[in-house]
Amino acid sequence: MKEGPSERVDNLAIRIAVVIPARMASSRFPGKPLVRIRNLPMIEHVRRRALLCPGFTEHVVATCDQPIAEVVRAYGGRVIMTSPDHPGAVDRIAEAVEGMDCTHVVNLQGDEVLVLPQDLEKLIEAVRLAPGVKAWTAVAPIERREELGDPSWVKCILSRSGRIAFCTRDFTSLPVSAEKSFRPVHKILGVSVFRKDFLAAYLALERTPLEMAEAIDQSRLIEHDIVIQGIRFAKGYTGINYAKEVPLVESCLDEDALQGMVLKRILPQEALFVSSVGGTRSARHE
Repeated sequence: MKEGPSERVDNLAIRIAVVIPARMASSRFPGKPLVRIRNLPMIEHVRRRALLCPGFTEHVVATCDQPIAEVVRAYGGRVIMTSPDHPGAVDRIAEAVEGMDCTHVVNLQGDEVLVLPQDLEKLIEAVRLAPGVKAWTAVAPIERREELGDPSWVKCILSRSGRIAFCTRDFTSLPVSAEKSFRPVHKILGVSVFRKDFLAAYLALERTPLEMAEAIDQSRLIEHDIVIQGIRFAKGYTGINYAKEVPLVESCLDEDALQGMVLKRILPQEALFVSSVGGTRSARHE
């Protein structure tokens, strides 16, 4: 992954912020950011997991909804209010980072309630090793053949160099086997990274046929010849898109040893999870 002169970033100057976009008006599960899991709102689960990663220079929830803002602030978190008219999470993030002192921004979806802090650290390390890459997306192995055709999971083909070559929601016609972990197909997770100076260019790109056909953001970049580097996570934990997935998450917290360890770190001692504010916020972001 060679970098051109305009893409080089001094490694010592790298500052990676994490932004968690959230809104109440989810078409599939309205109000889900405030759904309580172990008596803690879902958005706060995600924020606290991000706070366990010392590599992030800022931790911010970006929302257009006051109820979300009030809850996050009540727990000591930092919120940036954004326009209610954004068509997608990346648009919301682009507005949120305008006044931030960062070189890269992690888009951590507010429904990724089971994201592991050690996976986020892996992502941070990958960015530090190749800071000139414009876009990254977390991927994980396919675990069951049924996932190949499950439309709730976006899947991708990962090239030998780890780049994302193609995305779709249905790979059932591809002759892949469980013996090889269904490679080269991987699941795309709700964690991505962009260079801050690339966000405006990304949003200016014309929407593309494959993107619109299946509502897959990554397809726009691929069709415009923008490299997306995959970051392999060991496991793709379910996010919460529908109310029926809440019990699945609860079960995972009970049964998965790694999840149980993280849960013990984020539930007690409220004072540990008050965000520090990095940089200067403009008045409109208060």
